[in-house]
Amino acid sequence: MTSSLEEAEATLFSDRKKDFSGALLDLHRAGGPRADAAVMGFVTRLSALDHLDDLYEPDLHGLAIRVAAELDPDRDVEPFRDLLEPRPPKNRLVRKVMSWGALAYPDTFPRSAWGYTRLRRLTPPPVERYTLRLGADSATVRVSAAMALGDTADPAALDPLADVLDDPSTDVRLHAVQSVRRLHHAAAASVLDGHPAEAGLVEALGDRRPQIRDAAVQTLMLWQRSELVHQAASTADAALAESLRHTLTRAVDPLPQTWPGDSTTL
Repeated sequence: MTSSLEEAEATLFSDRKKDFSGALLDLHRAGGPRADAAVMGFVTRLSALDHLDDLYEPDLHGLAIRVAAELDPDRDVEPFRDLLEPRPPKNRLVRKVMSWGALAYPDTFPRSAWGYTRLRRLTPPPVERYTLRLGADSATVRVSAAMALGDTADPAALDPLADVLDDPSTDVRLHAVQSVRRLHHAAAASVLDGHPAEAGLVEALGDRRPQIRDAAVQTLMLWQRSELVHQAASTADAALAESLRHTLTRAVDPLPQTWPGDSTTL
């Protein structure tokens, strides 16, 4: 009888593109040297394809890199450098409307860049790499960089995220709050105590955008800092105080998955 590991290996070296994602996730669950070798073989295969090849998709390439990074975050990064060079999309209309940022920073945008956040031997390393992106003029680049920092699983990412909790862009502020929340999976609780990110979350409780206020409340709840929300409510106007206290009574909403195998959504 063929094992699921053998089936996944066979799928990745077939032409059944619709089954590639499932096979990669099966190998992620299986783990071990054999699964690692199969994933790296698939990375090599996709890296050798022309971007016009029907089997090539940045999403699949990015997922393969993420699974490889999950299996060994300290591995050599040389096999993954290919995706750091922008590959223009096949569709001419898509190329025309695609943002400059997505082409200029292919390691920063979600989906195709799933794995680079976890490859510790990148130069510059993930936290430094995405901190640099936070200085971009494009809000779209800054949003993606904030998301990437939350996905690094490195408590050091709290430092740059604290700096953009008051970004002019609503989307950047929201994703910065969510990324601070996600870092609680990186055992960063002791780092947050007295950290500028903590003060930034308290400031976000008064943000003009309700979704950012709610995200800040839920982040502080998960970080076991609900008393900071009560303190903010005690000095807020009646409407804001009621809103903050109501959010404290609600179940915490899950975050969007950063990749299909993401388990850091709560």
